[in-house]
Amino acid sequence: MNIKKSIQKFLKQSEKGQAIILIAFAFVGLVAMVGLVTDTGLLLIEYGKLKRSVDAAAIAAAQQYRVEAGTDEVNKESLENAAINFLNLNQIQNLSNVIVHSCEDTGADRPALCNPDPINNPRDNRKLVEVTASADVSFGFLRVLGFESVTLTTTSVGEAATLDLVLIIDTSAQMSYETGNEENCNATNNTNTCLSPYIEGSIDIGDDDPSVCNITDTCQPMRAVKDVALDFIDTLYFPYDRVAIVTMTSQHPGGSRSPMELTPLISDKDDIVDFINSINVFEPRVCDGTGDDEGACIKYVNGRYTGTICEIYELNVNTNPNVDPSSCPSSNIGGVLNLAAYALQGSDDPNEIRLDSFWVVVALLGGPANATDPFPSFPNGACPRNTWLLSQGQGPWCRDKYPSTRHDDNDTISYTNPISGEVFPVTSIYDADDYARDTADQLAGLISGNGVTIYTIGLGTPIKNPARDSSGAIISGEPPPAEDLLQYIAECAGEGVHDCDSLTEFDINHGQYFYAPDRASLSAIFDRIAKNIATKISQ
Repeated sequence: MNIKKSIQKFLKQSEKGQAIILIAFAFVGLVAMVGLVTDTGLLLIEYGKLKRSVDAAAIAAAQQYRVEAGTDEVNKESLENAAINFLNLNQIQNLSNVIVHSCEDTGADRPALCNPDPINNPRDNRKLVEVTASADVSFGFLRVLGFESVTLTTTSVGEAATLDLVLIIDTSAQMSYETGNEENCNATNNTNTCLSPYIEGSIDIGDDDPSVCNITDTCQPMRAVKDVALDFIDTLYFPYDRVAIVTMTSQHPGGSRSPMELTPLISDKDDIVDFINSINVFEPRVCDGTGDDEGACIKYVNGRYTGTICEIYELNVNTNPNVDPSSCPSSNIGGVLNLAAYALQGSDDPNEIRLDSFWVVVALLGGPANATDPFPSFPNGACPRNTWLLSQGQGPWCRDKYPSTRHDDNDTISYTNPISGEVFPVTSIYDADDYARDTADQLAGLISGNGVTIYTIGLGTPIKNPARDSSGAIISGEPPPAEDLLQYIAECAGEGVHDCDSLTEFDINHGQYFYAPDRASLSAIFDRIAKNIATKISQ
């Protein structure tokens, strides 16, 4: 009986011991389960925070993908600093490792999405920055099981948009108006530079003769404009960015006033620099004194340059009150904007279009529009008949006096010549200003999304010249024609309104209009445009 009780007592004590062991294991399992749920949730939270921070850091680093001052290379340290600073800004303090690679790297370190052949195939270059970051995450409950921490690693690729930029340069005759050739000749101490190629042996050529200053590369403000443009080119990064150059007129002696694509979009900086340095002021034919030929010509009196004139008009207007001057003006702003669109669309090679790049146009212009491309019914371009006589001290050729008005290409009026009394029942009033605005609308909305960003720079005091009526009096309430047009092109083209100030919502990512009263102010303006472009790329 005692033996039986002893066995029963032993069994009861054994069950109590097993319960304690089972409870202990159960408690460990419970801690493990709680830890798995809690610490796994913590892990997911920390990974999400790290991933978002690395994504943002990659974008921040890509925004630093630009040329270091005084070099042609990217500052890789600035890429790394931008990434680390952004990670710290997002309170990722437990970083164990940060690695930054860009398309400048070679071999296995180069991001996979980079162009595999950047030298021979620069069109596909991309400003990619790959950021890989690791962070240590400490566990809470799982430490009971011996798991102290884990290292999370994630990678993200950021990209700054490559830039396709068209640089428009006004090369009309006014771009040599402040040259002062005698001073330049004396400075060079070489009488050959003072000789006009058309007036043999002449040294008294007057100031501003493009046939002379083009040879010596001393035309002003053209030379200053080229110098500032070269500084601007230094802010871009080649071969990732590309530049095309469009000039207002042809680039050879005796050439036409037709706008010219000096180069399509290219990514070779040396070639771009050479093209900019080669830009010349418009140099039309020399006047022959007959008045038989259309187009502007260079006039000399006793061997001295006196300016660029419309000889067919000057010699015939007194005998033919309907003489057509439309072949002479050379400020075809609509034409250069058309060529800008042509360049952005790959010129003659549609395969050169980069739809994922940032499309920008920077246009430096010295006056209002007074010429257009040819039309089927207007071989010299649109030039309303009622503007033909306005040049006699009363106004401009080929555009009306009112910048606030805008016409369609089928708008007409009845016109009576005030000298001859001849009546023209139907005459077009579509002018050069209308054409420039129409082409600006087409250019600004050229691509889907935010469109083409256009910056315009008005150079010199003619930009501020007021609108005048037929008597020469200033028209009250009318803005300066040139400035009004350039502001429209940059700030509201493509929006479907005439007055930029009336816009409250924008469909297009616009640029800005700048006024440069003299060449000294150009450098600051181009520097500001360079910074604006970088900002828009980052957005």
